[in-house]
Amino acid sequence: MSYAGVSVLNLLMANKYYLDFPDLPPGKLTRLRAANIDTEKLARVAIKYNLHNYLRHKIPLLRGQVEEFRKATLEYLLHSTGLTDPPKVLVDIVESLIGAIYIDSNFSTDTTWQVVKDLLQPLITPTTLEIHPVSKIYELCQKNGLKIEFVDQWNKTGEVEVFVNGKFVGKGKSTGKKATAVNKAAHNAYDQVVRNLSVKVIIDKDPPCDETQS
Repeated sequence: MSYAGVSVLNLLMANKYYLDFPDLPPGKLTRLRAANIDTEKLARVAIKYNLHNYLRHKIPLLRGQVEEFRKATLEYLLHSTGLTDPPKVLVDIVESLIGAIYIDSNFSTDTTWQVVKDLLQPLITPTTLEIHPVSKIYELCQKNGLKIEFVDQWNKTGEVEVFVNGKFVGKGKSTGKKATAVNKAAHNAYDQVVRNLSVKVIIDKDPPCDETQS
């Protein structure tokens, strides 16, 4: 059922955004669709409706992982853009639920959509769609002629470090997935590089000292 849920969800969301935003370029349409059906978005659905409470399992760590993710949803109200690490089982629950609805409705996409459109609220729109942190830091560095390097220490420490023009600007850590550590590192590095560039602009714009004044 999970496979059926993934397939029909992709179809439904692609159809919605293609019809709602016909003037959007294909790349942004793809990002918009993906943001509304990715693992974090579906895991948020499970948390919102407390679907995880119906799980029967023998995984002691799962309760803590679910609670950690629940707290993250309070920090990032709409989407963290890859800064959280949701337990995969939350995603499986929602995908299976959507698949069951699709099959039980005799494979009706219309009936399935009536349920799905409410489950996924609030939906991410073109105005609330955020740029992925890795894309943001690369675009920032490219625009300002800066050289960026990610140093992978994840297998040793769970961390990924970022250097710009040879200088350390940030790091990210995740014990779950390396991709999450990379995203956190990019996010932290972006903020630091913006601060560094702001300081540089202020210094560059400072008027020269008048050495003749006493």
